[in-house]
Amino acid sequence: MRILLLGGGGREHALAWRLAQDASVETVVVAPGNPGMNFSAQHDASIKIRCTGVEPALDTIDELIASERIGFVVIGPEKYLFEGYSDRIEKLGIPVFGPSQAASFLESSKIRSKILMRDAGIPTADFEVARTFDDALVLLKQDRWSSGVVLKLSGPAAGKGVFVCPDRAEAEQVLAQMKAHPPSGSEEGLLLEELLFGKEVSLFYLCDGERSLFLGSACDHKRLLDDDRGPNTGGMGTYSPDGRIPERDLDNVESKFILPTLREMKKRGTPFRGVLFLGLILSEKGAMCLEYNVRFGDPETQSLLPRIEGAFADTLHAYARGETPKRPIHLSADTTLHVVKSAKGYPGLFGEKIESGKPITESQPHREPDAVWFFSGVKKLDESLVSSGGRVCGVTVRGTNLADARRRAYHAIEDIHFENAHYRKDIGVER
Repeated sequence: MRILLLGGGGREHALAWRLAQDASVETVVVAPGNPGMNFSAQHDASIKIRCTGVEPALDTIDELIASERIGFVVIGPEKYLFEGYSDRIEKLGIPVFGPSQAASFLESSKIRSKILMRDAGIPTADFEVARTFDDALVLLKQDRWSSGVVLKLSGPAAGKGVFVCPDRAEAEQVLAQMKAHPPSGSEEGLLLEELLFGKEVSLFYLCDGERSLFLGSACDHKRLLDDDRGPNTGGMGTYSPDGRIPERDLDNVESKFILPTLREMKKRGTPFRGVLFLGLILSEKGAMCLEYNVRFGDPETQSLLPRIEGAFADTLHAYARGETPKRPIHLSADTTLHVVKSAKGYPGLFGEKIESGKPITESQPHREPDAVWFFSGVKKLDESLVSSGGRVCGVTVRGTNLADARRRAYHAIEDIHFENAHYRKDIGVER
C-alpha cells in the first residue's frame, strides 16, 4: 500500500512513523512533511517515509495522487478537512481517512457543534452565543455563572482559542485584547460557557458513520507553564492512557456521547467517518463534553500511537471504506509520555515574536535509546536543521507505568538541543 499523508507537524510525524511500521505499507509520502522526519534514524520504518516539501494544493491533489501511485490517503491537520480535500479525493475513487467538509463543522464551528450537543441531548456546559465582542461584553454583565466563564473562539484557532476566566474582570480584559487585535477564529463569533471544574480527558474513536471503535485515551497539558499556569497553547505534553476513566465506564461514554453524536450527524445528512476526538471534563455535575475535534490531536497522537499494536494502516483503510477490519488493533498495557519543546515567545497569542532560526543538534548516543523524537516547527538551512515555529519538537518514551515513563522522558529531554528551548517540567505529575 502506498499512502499519502497530508500535513507537516509533529502529529503527522507520529502518524507517518506508525503507518510505516505496518508490513502492508510500501511507502508513506508526506505532503509537505518536514525535514525533521528524516533527521534522526530512530526506527527502521523511517526509511519508508518520504517528504515532498511542497504544500499540497486542492486543485492539484489529483496530480500528486496519480504521480505517486497512491492507493490510500490519510489527512492529518484540520485545515485540509475544512477546505474539502477529503471530498475531492473521494471523487477520485481513492479511499481517504478523514471526514467530509460538511461533517467537519464539529470542529470548525464551536457554535454549531455546541448546538448539536444540545439537540442530541449530549451533556455539556451551559452556554451563550455572542456574534461580536460587544455582544460578549453585554452577556458577561449578566453574571450568569458564579464559577467563572470560558471564552471560546468559534472558528479554528490552532488550539489557542480557549480562555479560562475565573471572574468577569479577567474575561473583560481578554475581550478587550481580542477587540484590539481580533484573533483568527473570531470571525463567526464566540461562545461563553460556564466554567466547570474537574479532570479533563481526551478520548479517541474511529468512526465509519454508524459504528465506533475506541482507540485510546490521553491527558493533554494545555498551559504553557508548570502547575497549569500561563496562556493556553496547542499542547505542551501528554501521556496515555489517561487512567481517569475506568475501562468499565467506557461503554457508558460511548452510549452517552459517541453514538448520539453519530446518530445526530447521520440525521443531518453529514455522516461522520474518521477519528472523533472527544474532550470530556469529569465535573461535579458528571461527565460533560467540552468539545469535539475531527482529527487526531496534537500532541496527543504522539503518545497515543506508540501504544497501538497490530495492523494500524489496514484498520484506518477499512474504516475509510466503511468495512470491518480483518486484523484488529489493540492497545499496549504500557504507558507513554510525550514532552514538547517550544521556541521562545510561543504561543504568541497577542503579537509576541516567536523565535526561530536556532540550530538543532542531537546528542549521540541517546540516553534513552528507545525514545522517539517527533518534529514540527523545523526547516533546513544550509543542510542544517533549525527551528521555524512555536512547537519545535517533542520526545515520546514508553514505561511500565506513568512514573517510569515520566522518569525516562525527562532523562531523554536534552538529547535534542536548541537555544532558548522551553518545556514543562511537570508533564505526568499527579495532582
